[in-house]
Amino acid sequence: MRTPAKGLDRLWIAAFLAPFLVLFLGFTLWPLVATVYYSFFDWSGMGPIETFVGTGNYTSIVQDELFWLAVGNTVLFAVVNTAIKLPLSLVAAIFMTRRWVRLKRVFRTMFFAPLVIPVAMAGMVFTYLLNPSNGALNSILRDLGIIEKSFDVFANRWSAMLALVLVSIWQIFGQYMLYWMAALQNVPEEVYEAADLDGASEWTKLTRITLPLIKPVAVIILLLALVNAMHVFGLVVTLTGGGPGTSTYVVSYFIYQEAFGSIPFQYGYASAAALLFSFLAFILVSGQGLIVKRAQELRKEYGV
Repeated sequence: MRTPAKGLDRLWIAAFLAPFLVLFLGFTLWPLVATVYYSFFDWSGMGPIETFVGTGNYTSIVQDELFWLAVGNTVLFAVVNTAIKLPLSLVAAIFMTRRWVRLKRVFRTMFFAPLVIPVAMAGMVFTYLLNPSNGALNSILRDLGIIEKSFDVFANRWSAMLALVLVSIWQIFGQYMLYWMAALQNVPEEVYEAADLDGASEWTKLTRITLPLIKPVAVIILLLALVNAMHVFGLVVTLTGGGPGTSTYVVSYFIYQEAFGSIPFQYGYASAAALLFSFLAFILVSGQGLIVKRAQELRKEYGV
């Protein structure tokens, strides 16, 4: 039975919670409330907030073709990014959890190192590497005789989007590898030993034991990957600038452009776009509970 804190203990609890509460109120709750408030006004972000438009910003957003193009690009980026990133990071995690693998620390460092590079810096580095005139990639391909003339990755919609996806995967790969490694370490060794006695192959153990048992965690990792990918911004700014044209416009970049990219600023309009997209993302994530519950039931069927 828990005993309630008394006297000096309450003061210590309040002291330890205070920094978190201040940061939560200042950087999470207040911006959320302010964004909702601003979305009902035609406000540039400067001066008094006077012109109340009600749901006018939301009506305009729903009819804005560029916004829906950005939504489509965001979903496309998130789906392709996740479809490539998660299987590859799972394979790497399986490889890194095998006892016979040597130099594990070297491989972990190699996979995790790009994560500490700021997104803007990574984007600038790859801008130079992929530059059609003097970039390293085009130079290497020409020297090997694979191409005759330089290819501008950012001149085509699909190659520009693919570049965004691959650079994003390169940078975040180590984080998801660690997620998978944590999930794999929770699978009991006894289950694998029993499978070995039955003569199960590695593929059978992967599909009949590993994947079903880590499914509850896998669902969470999947949703984390999707939500994280839907917030892509820094790479778009530094790599493509939303181009060619508006081909790689994503919602975060659309909001940024509406709020700060043109004069007069449309801060209220951008706030409405941010809230509408957050609502769409919430619908995507809201199914997490049901999927995780079913996965937990399946795990119990395996007796673990």
